[in-house]
Amino acid sequence: MYTPARVKEDRKRKGSTSPFQIQTDLLLDTAARSYNLKKSKLHQSTITSFMMENTDRKDSYEDYLETTMSEAESSPVSPADPTPLSSTPVPDEAFTTTLNAVTMELSKAFRKPEVQNAIRPMITLILREQIDKFIAPLRKEIHDLKYELSSVTLQLNGMLNERCDDLEQYGRRNCIRISGIAESPNETVESKAIDVLKQIIPDIAPTDIQNSHRVGKSILGNPKKIIVRLSSYKTKVSIMRGKKIVNSAEDNIYINEDLTRYRAHIFKHTRKSFKSNLINGCWTRDGKIFIRERKPDGSDGPITRITSKVQIPGYKPSPEELLNFNLSQNIQSEPEATTV
Repeated sequence: MYTPARVKEDRKRKGSTSPFQIQTDLLLDTAARSYNLKKSKLHQSTITSFMMENTDRKDSYEDYLETTMSEAESSPVSPADPTPLSSTPVPDEAFTTTLNAVTMELSKAFRKPEVQNAIRPMITLILREQIDKFIAPLRKEIHDLKYELSSVTLQLNGMLNERCDDLEQYGRRNCIRISGIAESPNETVESKAIDVLKQIIPDIAPTDIQNSHRVGKSILGNPKKIIVRLSSYKTKVSIMRGKKIVNSAEDNIYINEDLTRYRAHIFKHTRKSFKSNLINGCWTRDGKIFIRERKPDGSDGPITRITSKVQIPGYKPSPEELLNFNLSQNIQSEPEATTV
């Protein structure tokens, strides 16, 4: 146990012999023995604050110290007392005062730049770990939502393009294209078209044609094609059924349905597949494209409707075309109206 003489000797060795500091050390030793606390700088500062708050005059420190020392000697507490700190009764007022003092000292310590710099990396690491734990599920959810949104967008775009193409093709349902008719100055396109169509329908008249004109460009000396809009769908069906009469002639005149740009591009690839003997036939009916599949032995296979180049035998699609085609297959389209 500390005595005034021992404290004075310790302070001489440390270079500080002020009476106030000696009294502080003695009070600290007494408090540590009474409350089973370890002596430290933080406890020392706390006890000093306690003395400053509860002692009005410095000349009363010695009396206060002697009273405290006599009480401690009369009821000593063993330093090795195994009684836990939580079980030691502490006066409420003293505990509250000590807690406030500790809080004040910690607040002062945390304001120091060196303390902030020391704890900043640890706090940053802890916050980053907690934020990552919180954000990781949100990132996955956002990624899944983006993927789902892109899939839905592709589906909607594909469905919208298909519907627009259907409407455009429906607007061409009474139209045919005639290729191979030679061009001449000051020609009458309608009369040349009627001359060809009479081979199929001998009694066809100018009133059966609403409009006719040439389209496109002349490529490699080939004449421009002629689009003919017929007055009725029945007349168009009759011409398409008998077109083989004209297509088999030796003057290289051919009659086909007037297809949209998208469907014409697909039909072009089906003809290439037919010329490569990968299929046994290809044709169109009411704007729809069909092929006759070819079996390994060369015989006729089933008839298949073609809506994408991906379905054409021998065609090598790009990854984007494959994705768009697979997405379009998942769309449950409405039943098509039957044309009467």
